[in-house]
Amino acid sequence: MKKALSLLLSLTLALGMTACQSKEKETYFEENSAGEIVDSALLEKIEQEAEPLNTKVGNYKQHTRDGFRGDGTTISDKYLYIFHHMGDMGYIKVDLQTGEAIPLCEVAGCTHDPNLFPDCINNNYRPNSTAVGDAIWHTEDNKLLQTKDGETKVLYENSYCNEIEENNYKDFPKEKYTIFDMTIDDNYAYLFGGSYVILLDKNTMQAVKIIDLTEDSMLLSTNIYKGKIYFNTDLHELYVADIESGEVTKLGDKVNDVSVQDDTLYYMVKEGGGLEIFSADLDFKNSKKIASGFYLNHSVVSEGKLYYIPTDNEGIIMCHDIASGEETLFYECKAPIFIIGCADFIDRIFFCTDSAIDRETYEPYSLLISMRTDGSDLWVRRFDGETWKN
Repeated sequence: MKKALSLLLSLTLALGMTACQSKEKETYFEENSAGEIVDSALLEKIEQEAEPLNTKVGNYKQHTRDGFRGDGTTISDKYLYIFHHMGDMGYIKVDLQTGEAIPLCEVAGCTHDPNLFPDCINNNYRPNSTAVGDAIWHTEDNKLLQTKDGETKVLYENSYCNEIEENNYKDFPKEKYTIFDMTIDDNYAYLFGGSYVILLDKNTMQAVKIIDLTEDSMLLSTNIYKGKIYFNTDLHELYVADIESGEVTKLGDKVNDVSVQDDTLYYMVKEGGGLEIFSADLDFKNSKKIASGFYLNHSVVSEGKLYYIPTDNEGIIMCHDIASGEETLFYECKAPIFIIGCADFIDRIFFCTDSAIDRETYEPYSLLISMRTDGSDLWVRRFDGETWKN
């Protein structure tokens, strides 16, 4: 039991230094005559905290936000960042090797009042947050910003709009320059307005190209893939744009969402009040239905399997074998799961739950769940405490 006691001491010290608390808490545990911990729930938590992720990181290139399905999350070659409140810890980053969860607020025991400390990372939403090295790039209205070592600065300020934005935002002139979406690769930041994209050189922070993507509609989902942009619009039309030439080609209609992975288009249509997911070639040919009952941004395809959260039961993770069509229940919990994703340079998929109430203690908790891309090596970490204190 020396190992367990050592783990308990390490865990207690770590929690005491990093967890966001409004007041100090004392920790008690029960021992037998041999000095061994007899609380099985506590022992399980100790072992859980000590379980590493051991993520395999492959040919790392700049991660794009589209590679991690689910807003409010991003990933680097070292950390998974979660911009949702995880128990008492607030926003966190998770070490991809050790599994250690580290609060993003630099003040230990953060209880920053949002009215007094609006700039505290736990008190504000930063759209399109994307890991770029050891910094986080994010947007605010028409600005691209960088947060690093607790400091935030403006990298680029957009002053471009086209006729569609001019017409749509006549009564709100500042909003016509808004950056709605962002994807980043090794060379460029792709800044999406309502109907166009700006290619921003990452070295010079200068706009090197602007492509007007639509003439009569607004963008919904966008994907950068092998020199092309695949996107759909609020008219449910699917297009592809060649980044080098700027040529835009319509591929199809009745598409409500689109994702591109491994030379395959995955897209969603709504039929008969339900959600149907199809796959197709990159030219939108050879279309076939593969699954139903979930949103594309609640799913990820990996090694011939599609992992998804169904809309009629958001507390489970299903696995769909694309070749055979076989459906299996992968994981079940008592809280809605609201993040799902992976990056193409790591061998893990991550899921996260909303806050739930423990039926025995009546205390709130949330879970971070992970597995290898082949469905093996399930890893679960529990975060106790209020969803957030403020």
